[in-house]
Parts: sequence; structure tokens; C-alpha cells
Amino acid sequence: MNFTNQPGRRHAIAIAAAICAMPALAQTTDTPAAPAAPAAETQQVVVTGMRASLQKAQDLKKNADQVVDSIVADDIGKLPDSNVAEALQRITGVQISRSRGEGDRVQIRGLSQTQTLVNGRSIFTAGKERGLSFQDVPSELLAGADVYKTPTAEQVEGGIGGVIDLRMRRPFDFAGLKVAGTVKATDADYADKRNGEGSLLVSNRWKLNGQDFGALISIAHQKRDYRSDTQELSAPSQLADGSGAYAPIGAWYAYEMGERERTGINASLQWRPMRGVELYADANYTKLETATDTYGFYASPYWPNWSAETNAGAMWPRGSVTTENGNVTKGTFYGAQMTTSGYIRDNDTKTRQLAVGGSWRANGWTVKSELGYTKSNFDQFYQEARLGAGVSNPAFTYDLTTELPSAYPELANPNDLLTPSQYWANKALFFRQKNDGRETVWRGDVERSLESDLIPRIKAGVRVSDRKASSTEVNTVDEIWNAGGTGPVGGALPGLASQIGAIPYSDLLHREGAGTIPKQWLSIANLDWLRDPQAVRGALGLSVPGFDAGQTFDFAEKTQALYGMADFESELLGKELTGNFGVRYVRTKTERRWQELQNSSYVTRQADTTDDDFLPSVNARLALTDKLIARVAASKVVTRPNFDQLTPSLSLNANDRTGYLGNPDLAPLSARQFDTTLEYYLSPSDYVFGAAFYKKVDGFIQTTTANVQYGGTAYSVRTPSNGQDGTIKGLEIGYQGFFTNLPGMWKGLGVQANFTYVDSKAPGPLQGQVTTLEGLSKQSYNIVGMYDWNDFALRLAYNYRGKYLNGTQNYYVNNGATMAQTPTYMNGYGLVDAYASYQLTKNLKVAFEVSNLTRKSRSSYYGVTGTQFGRYADDRRFGLSLQANL
Repeated sequence: MNFTNQPGRRHAIAIAAAICAMPALAQTTDTPAAPAAPAAETQQVVVTGMRASLQKAQDLKKNADQVVDSIVADDIGKLPDSNVAEALQRITGVQISRSRGEGDRVQIRGLSQTQTLVNGRSIFTAGKERGLSFQDVPSELLAGADVYKTPTAEQVEGGIGGVIDLRMRRPFDFAGLKVAGTVKATDADYADKRNGEGSLLVSNRWKLNGQDFGALISIAHQKRDYRSDTQELSAPSQLADGSGAYAPIGAWYAYEMGERERTGINASLQWRPMRGVELYADANYTKLETATDTYGFYASPYWPNWSAETNAGAMWPRGSVTTENGNVTKGTFYGAQMTTSGYIRDNDTKTRQLAVGGSWRANGWTVKSELGYTKSNFDQFYQEARLGAGVSNPAFTYDLTTELPSAYPELANPNDLLTPSQYWANKALFFRQKNDGRETVWRGDVERSLESDLIPRIKAGVRVSDRKASSTEVNTVDEIWNAGGTGPVGGALPGLASQIGAIPYSDLLHREGAGTIPKQWLSIANLDWLRDPQAVRGALGLSVPGFDAGQTFDFAEKTQALYGMADFESELLGKELTGNFGVRYVRTKTERRWQELQNSSYVTRQADTTDDDFLPSVNARLALTDKLIARVAASKVVTRPNFDQLTPSLSLNANDRTGYLGNPDLAPLSARQFDTTLEYYLSPSDYVFGAAFYKKVDGFIQTTTANVQYGGTAYSVRTPSNGQDGTIKGLEIGYQGFFTNLPGMWKGLGVQANFTYVDSKAPGPLQGQVTTLEGLSKQSYNIVGMYDWNDFALRLAYNYRGKYLNGTQNYYVNNGATMAQTPTYMNGYGLVDAYASYQLTKNLKVAFEVSNLTRKSRSSYYGVTGTQFGRYADDRRFGLSLQANL
């Protein structure tokens, strides 16, 4: 069944109905009680693997004081998915974005402003944003993850979407010596590359003179190659023939080949010198290096119209065209401006975290303290060489009725794109960015147990943090045609000409069906050459640019937080009512420095702000029966804008002359939220639930665009501001269970299914516009078929998310004289992943996994015309692993 071709509403009804019916199917049949067996024959049934991880996750949800969902590793070093973000997407209300076929950023109930923690303390990736890139963390390091959808006063503020706590292991998690490791062979079928991965955990604990000591180290290393093919049809424009029909102004094609290499280390020491006292030291290190090679081709029949105010162009048909609903489906146009690009983009991210802390428990008191330090660095290097290309009698043809839309230049000779004399040296692009971040945090917490039936516990605490972030970059575009270049490639100096050749690929988007597109052209044949900036810039007669002071900022933020809260226990209509209430107070002081260009010199500017936030919260849990639990929660949450949004330093794109300029007067986003859930627990591993939520968000951020002069060049620069308030509301339902009423080995069959509906209203990119949240699908769901019996386990998972707003693009509404903006949308899509394992011995397991089993590609479209924008094809990935657990 092709889920993505079905109407979204029909999906919703079908999934909801199926979830509601599942508990009845899973219930065991009542049978007369058997006589009790003699004590000597009693056996303890130990549940392991997939079923055990689901039971632990269910226990965390059932016993929590707030609304929380969890994932737990099946075994040491094995989350349910091969990527942290992809594992989190199985949770209701969580949606993820993907980068080159791998899960990356996470949204909770439509909001990307989440707070990410590691063992309860904040963690981040250095950048202009505040959060963590989940690609940085090898999933093998994690014991599990908790997604908190409602806060308590003791939790760290900063996530209006929610809080994600990644749980690393510690030595006292084990009874004694534990050694576990995994070796894995992987294959990316689109890239046609194979790699090895591995992880190792060693932990032990000792008793000496009545004291407990423990030490643990866990190491994971991954190397993964990937390939991502792209077709993007450019923005629509009205034709110059007066028909009013629209056609794309061009097409972009790209082969992207990349390599990701991750290393993660988690080390922990624990010491229990006496009863009630425990000390610990944790250290975490992650490193992600990515190297990306891209071969690109762009062609356009869009002729410049220098008399138009926008300097835009016009589309001139050559002969008749075929249209449907005002859009060209087939036709040929005069002109075919062409460029080819070869570029590299290399990223290097490192994050280190150290923490020491301890707790003391005695006489109803619990005191905790922790001091932590986090440091993160991010470097990006981009370099591109661009060639121009031409043909005789240039023309460009579209046939948008083919399975893969056809968009291609008409060639006088089939080999024109591989003929050096058809090319000339065009441009060189250089980009470098360096981000640094560090944070020092101390927190202290006190808990007191009271001899009270109503208020059994009270808690209070303080948290002080000092976070710093800095960013600097440079972005240049240079013309590289040179009269000294006398070879077949016009204007190419010898150092450049010697690097030009046919790209090593000719099968672009070959799995996407019939369609005519360019597949091979000339560019820098070996892109590794671009990784030496001195050699490349020297060969082009250019110098290596330094960082631009005007694109630099330093940001300092200090917070002081106090909280007080109380747990309560009571009765309501004869039912047990428990929960907590409290308030968190946060004072935030920020200091920003940046450079402004005035009269050919830079002047340092500074802006300081102080904010005070009071964040009340209440979470109530009503046990209607021993299996049926209702929850109600209300709270206020806050998150601060990203560093670049708050700092008015420029970030420029010299290629398309666009930029971004922060706003020092930007206010924090806050939300008042209400949640209610109903959870029915059928057995230790089976439950069904429903939830409803509502968020009223104050101060949603929107951007406006203005022209800014910088260095004698005009840029179209976006600036953020606080727009209208918005709302987010939705429903979640889900079921998890095994069909234990089936006979024999069929008892191992189980299902996880959940569905989320989210409706949102937020200010759009245009003044006064109201739209849905960018990146939010109204509907998303998961269906996971499971089998766990004796030594064999199987999981087949389908994740679907509906269409979502992906951004905006300029388009041309009247033959190049006027530009307007159109939303772009990503079409809904579903991905299938599979996992199977077999327990060879008590200590050895072999496993096989597949990501993107059906080779699903993604596509997008323009909202104003409904015509296709992009097509994106990624790898199907295989993994074969051997796991040892001693």
C-alpha cells in the first residue's frame, strides 16, 4: 500500500480506529485459575531484549510525575533505531527533519525550541542556535531518552516545545563487571560504499572497607558514506507571451557524496563512601566530521530584462506550449544559460562536557549538588569553482508530465556538455565559519520528606549558569575569467584548467523513473583539490580571505534560577490523586558585542538586557483504577531567541546577495500550556493512551526583508522581530502491546501504533500573514510490527509525516516586472525501517537492519502554483552486526 498517496484525513481516521481496536485484540482470555505450584518449582521469568526495553519505557511513563514518553535501548549499545533522532520520532508528538538521509533536528508538538539535556544537565552544539544537533551523538552511547512534554519547577528552563533528556550509563547501573561490544558492517546502496562501525562498554564496581566504587567507559565510532541526488525546478514565472501561464525559470541538479565520521566517549566514576552519600564524575566527548563533495548543474531559459525595476527577466516560448491549470506542462523556450559547479563543504564539530556532583540522604533530607562545564567548537569550510557553459542556438525544454520531471537544455551535439571548448571560467566562491560555545553551570537541590499525608515532600534549588557563544565568518565571490587562460576552457588559468574534466558520475536520480535530465558535465574532476585553499586561490590568482569583522559577534548570557515545589497526595472522589506544583524564577542577563562598518572602518557596538521570568507549573495524576490513570498539567514555559537572532551582526551570502541581521530588541518566546492524558495499562508491556494539549505562544518570531548596503554591494537582508501571538493544539493517541492470547510462538507478535494531530497558527513571513508553523506536519503516525520470542526478534517500522511548510521563495508574477513570495511545501512521506536479531548464545547476538527499506525519496512543491519544486533521493542503508554482552 502506498500510504503517501492517500488523503491525510483518511489516514487519520483509519489509524485512530485501528489504535482504538488493538487493546481488545491483545487482551488475554479469562481462564480458571490453576492451582498454585509448589514453592520449589517456582521460576523467575526474565524478560530481555525488545520486550524488556518496552516494559522499562512503559514503567517510566506510568510512574512519572508529569507527561513523559521514553525510549530505552534494547541492549547495551542498541537503541531501537541507528540514529538518536530517528529513535525519537517513534514517540507521539515528535517529528524530525532529515539531512542527507539521516535524522537530524527534532520538533516536539510542532516546536523546534526544545531543551536538550544529558543526564539532566544542558548540552549543545556550538553555533548560532542554542540546541544540540542530534547527529553529533552516536546512539550506541545511550541507555535511553526521555521526552518531557510538561515541565516541573526543578527542570532546566528553555524549551517551549519540551525537554529531551539523553541518558548515559553509569557504573552503578550494573551489579558488577560488565563488558559489552558491537561490531557492525554497513552498506549505503546509493553511494555504493561499505564501512565498519564499533562500540565497546567496560564497567565494573568494587567493595572496599564497606565502600562502593565504580568505573565505566563507553566508546563508539561510526563511519558512514552517503549519496544524495537532487533536482530543483526554479521559481515559477509568467511567460512573456501574455498568456498568463507560469513555467519554472530553470533547473538545478546535483550529485552530493559525503562521509560522516563520529566518535563518542562516555566515562563515569561513582563512589559511595557510606550509606546515603554518593559522589560521581562524568565526562562526555563527541566528535563529528563530515566531508561533502557536490557536482552541480544549473540551466535557465530566463532572459534578463534590464528595463524592469527588479532587473528580472522574461520567459519566451519557442513555438506552442501545453498548459494545465495555468501552468506549463510541456514546451521549449529560447535561451539556456548554464553553469556547472564543483564544491566541497567540510564540517568539524567537537563537544566536551565534564561534571562532578554528589548527593547526601539522611533523616528525611536529600541534598544534591553538581558543577558542570561544556565546551563546543564548530568549523565549516566551503570552496567552489564555477564554470559557464554555452551551446549553439540555445534552448531549454520542459516536459513536467514524466515521472521524473524533464527539464534539459537542447544540445546541438550530444557531447556539448563534455566538450571543453563549450566552457569558460566563471566564479570562485569561498566560505568559512567558526563557532565556539562554552558554559559553566552549578546547581544545588534540597528535598525534605514531611510527615504529612497531604504534602509528603518539598523541594527547592538554585541553578547558576554562565554561557558564552561567538561566531565569525567570511563569504566571498570572485570572477575568475582571466585573459591569461588560453586553453580550450575559456579564461581558465593553467592551474584551474588542469583540474577540469568530466565528473565521475552519469546516473543522476536513476531510481526516480523516466525523465530527461542532464547527467554528466565538466567540472573540477577531483574535488579534493578544493580542500587546499592556498593552492586553489593561488592557481586562480586570488588570496585566501580572512574572517570579516562585520560578520562576527560575541554573546554572553548569565542566568540565575531559583525554584520551589511540593509533591502532594490526596483523594478525589475516592480516587488517589498525586502530583506536584511549584514555581521557577529565572533572571537572564545578556551582553552582546558586534562590529559595524562606518566610513571604511569597524566600530564595536554593545547591547545589554536583563529579563525576569516566573514559570509556574502543576502536574496532577489521578488513579481512576489500578490500571487507568488520568493526568492534567498546566504550566508556563519560556525560550530565548537564538544568538544570531539577538545580535545585529551581519551574515551574508555573497552568491545570491542575501543576508541576515539580528535584532537586539527581540523578546523571549513564552507559552502558557495545558495538557491532559488518559492512560490504560493492560499489562507490564501493554497500554493504550490518549492526550490533548494546547499552547498559547506569545511573541512568535517572524522576519522582514530590506535592502542593506555593505562594502558597496546591495544585499537583501532578513531581520527577525516578534510578531503576533500564536496557538498550537492537538491530539495524540497510541497503543503498545503483544498479542499474548495467541497460541505458542505467536504470543511473540506485537504492535506499536501512535497518531498525532497538531493544528497551529503563527505569523507568516509576510506582514499580517497567519500560517502554520514552518516544519510542522498536521498529521504524523507510526506503525511498528514486532516479534519477540525466545532467541528471535523482529521489528518492521513505518513512520509517516504529512505535508509541511518548508519555507518561502520569490517568484515572478508579471513577466519579470514584479516579484512576490510563495510558500514552499514538502510533500508527506513515509519511511520503512526493519530490524531482525537472533541470539546465537547467551552472550552473542547477530542482527541485521535496514533503513529506508523501500528507497523512498522526498519531494516538494510551490504553494502558489502547486507545481513541483524539488526531488531528493537518498540511500537505503544496511547493517549487519555482532553483539557481545558478557
